[in-house]
Amino acid sequence: MNKRGRHICPRRLIKMTGIIITGHGTFASGLSANVKMLAGNSIELTALDFTDQKPPEVLEEEIAVAIEKYDSSSVIIILTDIMGGTPYMKASALSVRNPKVRVISGANAPLLLDLVIRNMSGTDAEDPDELAESLLKTGEEALTIFRYEPAENGEPEDGDGI
Repeated sequence: MNKRGRHICPRRLIKMTGIIITGHGTFASGLSANVKMLAGNSIELTALDFTDQKPPEVLEEEIAVAIEKYDSSSVIIILTDIMGGTPYMKASALSVRNPKVRVISGANAPLLLDLVIRNMSGTDAEDPDELAESLLKTGEEALTIFRYEPAENGEPEDGDGI
């Protein structure tokens, strides 16, 4: 009951995927800010930057604490910038201790946005491998090349096709 004596309906607890982002420099905070601009500031994720002032052991401890934070999640996804870098290696080392943690390198905004939208919709992933594979596909499909190809006669086409 609240202060006025009314019954309060408990909110349905939504079990979300734990999201941790880490990478060199301000990669994590930058990617987080990018997706929060697109999806809203209320999204739940943890961004851990690995700057040149931070020892690798401190980053490892921060990742471990973040994994513990999402202990009630059925899946925890750690997104990193590049495979083989310190953030990736520290996250991978910690993931072997927890069967629900998956580490994905080469993270990009569309991949993270897909994951955030899944959480916002209340979609609970049960299989870490299935989710990781789906996210990897999203990230790969988002990579494109733009090539300007002038019109055959050398003049740009008019916007309405005339």
